Amino acid sequence: MKTETLKINVAQRILSISDNRLLEKIKNLLDKENVFAYDMEGNPITESDYIKNLDLVNKEIDNGTAKLHTTKDVFKHIADDNKLAL
Repeated sequence: MKTETLKINVAQRILSISDNRLLEKIKNLLDKENVFAYDMEGNPITESDYIKNLDLVNKEIDNGTAKLHTTKDVFKHIADDNKLAL
């Protein structure tokens, strides 16, 4: 089935649903699968994965186990990787 035909078919089926519980499941599935960004290798990052990663980093910060970097350290790393003078 072509993408446009599939979209129309799915949209028509969703519009005919009156069960709130089912609509919530569809909404949650779409939210979970929503591509929010891409990582450095071009792999998609969903919004839910992004939030999970932020929660993990926040816990590490709260526990004092997070490895943090200053802006100067980041610039130095980028400059070194690209053989640039800083």
